[in-house]
Amino acid sequence: MTYPPADDRLRHLLAQEINTSVDTWKLAMAIADGIVKDPAIRAELDRIARAHNHGQPCGDQNCPHCFDAALEAEQ
Repeated sequence: MTYPPADDRLRHLLAQEINTSVDTWKLAMAIADGIVKDPAIRAELDRIARAHNHGQPCGDQNCPHCFDAALEAEQ
């Protein structure tokens, strides 16, 4: 079995990051589960993915993909 599992990858990746700031893995998974199930967050992830898939900037000032693309365009 590979980690994170392909069928629950986003939740596990979020929990890994959250786990550095909370006391238990169970709490990290609970927080990650709430994030993954939030419709507003899912909609934002979809919006960013659509923009990137069309080669457009997503508008997120912290997006490393868009930052790298802007640097390449300047060269």
